[in-house]
Amino acid sequence: MAPHYQSATLIASPSYPNAIAWSNDNLVAVASGHIVTILNPASLEGPREIVLLGASEPFPIGVVKREDLFQPCLVPTFLVRDTEPCARSISWSQPGFAPNSGCLLAVCTADGHVNLYRSPIWEFCDEWVKVTDVSKLLFDYYRSINFGEDDSPDSVPQEKANSKNAQEIGCTGQLQEPTCSDLGRRKRKPARFETYVYDEDESHLDASKDADFFLNPCSKPKKISMKKIVKPGHEIVVNGLGGSQDIKAAFPCNVENICLPIITAKQYARRNAILSSLVVAWSPVVPSGDATSCLLSNWCILAVGSKSGDVSFWKICKPEYYTIDVCMVMRDPILVGVLKAHNSWVSAISWEVSYAEFSKSSLLLATGCSDGSVKIWSGNTEGSNQCTMPFSLLTEVTTDSSAPVSSISLSVPAQPQHGVNFNLAIGRVSGSLETWTWDPCRNQIENTSACHAHDLVVTGLSWSWDGQCLYSCSQDNSAHCWIFREKQLEEIPVHTNFQELNVSTDLSEVSNQCFGLAIAPGQLMIAVVHSLDPNLLDQMYQARTHKAVVEFIWIGGQFLGLPLVNGIPICAQQSATNFLWWGSNIFWSLKKYENGETELALWDTIAALQVLKKSTPTFLEALMHKWVLGLFSDDGQCGSISMLYHSRKDMMSKASLRKLHLLNIINRKVMLSNHAQYSPGGENGNKAETDFWNNLLVSSETELRARLVAFTFAAVLDRIAYLLKGASNEDRWFPVGIAQMDSWASMNSGEAHNKLNYLRSRIKDFVSRIDSVCEYSIEETCPYCSATVHFESPDVALCGGGDLATAPAERHKLLRCTTSMRLCSILDPTWYCVCCGGTVDKLVPETFFASTTASPLDANYDEKWLCLSAATVPLCPLCGILLQRLMPEFLLSVSPV
Repeated sequence: MAPHYQSATLIASPSYPNAIAWSNDNLVAVASGHIVTILNPASLEGPREIVLLGASEPFPIGVVKREDLFQPCLVPTFLVRDTEPCARSISWSQPGFAPNSGCLLAVCTADGHVNLYRSPIWEFCDEWVKVTDVSKLLFDYYRSINFGEDDSPDSVPQEKANSKNAQEIGCTGQLQEPTCSDLGRRKRKPARFETYVYDEDESHLDASKDADFFLNPCSKPKKISMKKIVKPGHEIVVNGLGGSQDIKAAFPCNVENICLPIITAKQYARRNAILSSLVVAWSPVVPSGDATSCLLSNWCILAVGSKSGDVSFWKICKPEYYTIDVCMVMRDPILVGVLKAHNSWVSAISWEVSYAEFSKSSLLLATGCSDGSVKIWSGNTEGSNQCTMPFSLLTEVTTDSSAPVSSISLSVPAQPQHGVNFNLAIGRVSGSLETWTWDPCRNQIENTSACHAHDLVVTGLSWSWDGQCLYSCSQDNSAHCWIFREKQLEEIPVHTNFQELNVSTDLSEVSNQCFGLAIAPGQLMIAVVHSLDPNLLDQMYQARTHKAVVEFIWIGGQFLGLPLVNGIPICAQQSATNFLWWGSNIFWSLKKYENGETELALWDTIAALQVLKKSTPTFLEALMHKWVLGLFSDDGQCGSISMLYHSRKDMMSKASLRKLHLLNIINRKVMLSNHAQYSPGGENGNKAETDFWNNLLVSSETELRARLVAFTFAAVLDRIAYLLKGASNEDRWFPVGIAQMDSWASMNSGEAHNKLNYLRSRIKDFVSRIDSVCEYSIEETCPYCSATVHFESPDVALCGGGDLATAPAERHKLLRCTTSMRLCSILDPTWYCVCCGGTVDKLVPETFFASTTASPLDANYDEKWLCLSAATVPLCPLCGILLQRLMPEFLLSVSPV
């Protein structure tokens, strides 16, 4: 069988290593030349989105004399001729930092600029929106401290000269508009980096000595050469200002841009190096809580490595609220520190979170340099509420190799032994691959293996399966998989035999270079990006549009040393061992999501289960039966499926919220999906199995709705208690839909929990105060015909109620909010769940989803855990996945399941 799931072609080719990244909300970004292509793995042939890169304006760091241009430190900058914009490094943030609770994308371009982008939530276009220019913030910081040159012994005389010349230019110099005689003399290809030149010797200027510009004198972009006269005897020249800006954009007529200080060649080279970014990387989300408040404030750090060897850290907090309706102004990142990590270019960065003793967490940062050095840093997260982040050097890798580091990957096991422990993988330009392990007993790092894995540059590295497996790829167009067993690397085949979901063109034979790999959130699939050889493509149909290809490869059937799932029947024509490996790895993938801190992104796991459902439905039924028994083994004594079936209500009440979410997702997307001919209850199955999974789904959803109603009722009582104390309720969550929830509870009073009935009775004691603490509206009307709408179902409603005599000629079908059970607005956009198809008009506080061990219906549930001041999050209460805005089919949407 073919190893590929599917492949997607790109219209531009990558140019730098680590050119692909997979987000935790299931989007794949590829840095392909002048654009960053955004793909949805669930629909590779469907719509795409892009980040279109353009030429960036130069930073006014100063001017140098003309005779200093050929100083050794300025020659590389002066002679560079790469003018086309190109993506050099990309990185996804964790979900929750975009206005719609999605992921932010950090893009570092070849000209050294770093920008943050978000998805077009309300713009309805295919181009992502830039929200922050990190390079501009970094320039403002360095300019505020005079680039750290105030303590230099040579800065005082230079400052006096700069002040004198700047005053002379600022008082008398004015930019003149170009004349026709200045246009079109001599054209030179502009440089990528801009150098400001100050010439004090020439008294007469000649346009033939100037650099190229793009002007628009006659409504058409036309490349010309021109000279700007500032004052006789003074000249300002910009070499290599690329782009389509006109002269007003290139030289705004204000004193700030004219009065650039005159600096030395070394100063210019140093300032250019600290502002030229090379690599970006987002840290994992670090929870930080205030001891005096129940508000959880999550944040992460964006690390930006530069040519000077510095790494700047930018703290980004989650938004105070999420929206899909109006444009939300995001706060700029906060600079928390600049670390002098290396003495040369920072070429690779990798983050991890380490949980040490006493449950204190710390950030681990691995940095690789072009001089071959690698360092591990530890960041203290205790001062998370401050604008500081102290980093200390934990260890430095000592090796004889001086080959530049091209890729680096850090992995911390979920259950480290004896304190902090991590695995480090280093890929170099020479093609060598090294692995290092931190030994906490001896407090040092050990080299466990080193091999010449590839013939050319290692362009991608990534740990998976909790540090048990390592994937690498190279510019020699190869990708390898390594098993880390007993601190040694053992190579195994990358792909596994698994039936494809979709048939696609295999372009691996015409690819010539590999530029990176990424692992799916469920770690059952990898994506590898290759550039294509134009000489091997069809010159008429392929060469013009096919520049690169992204291959999606199954890896879930590899043997990783996990315990095999035994006692499951396997078809005789199938490989028993291969399917047992698949079952073990799927169990491992689902197990890691039982932790409530991990965002639910099960697309690759669901896709693998759907393949098993199509090929071997008997194996899938047995596998899922075993998974369900293990899912409730900690919460109840269920020894068999029949026992679970009869005691499912008691099991559901004791299960954690995340386990119920997983059960709902598996039910809807796999066991009860629309493919009847392949489903266990269809032609190849039996009705009893379908009834079993359908009853599980109904029981779990009923339990989740009861918990949501109990949480809302408890919130109402909490607000009433604050009101009686005379405290303010303005900053606390405002419950809505209380009347509709009360109607639902009365309809299910026979099966309702005693705690729910108790909360209902307490609320009725405060009917006179109910309007001041929550929204309590019993009567609802149809927005189309103003007819009365009675509560009949928590999902949908029909106007006119059940009395057909008073019903209008056409009964309008209306949607109800999944969280509040009230009618959804027909004018404002609503949140949408891609799993259950429900709509949400009112979001729920984060604390409802954070309570993974206790339930509002539990007798041991402490109402003090209610934190109504916490931010509301767009999570589906029935599925637990991220909600999104319902987009047209021709626009890209995420598919976490």
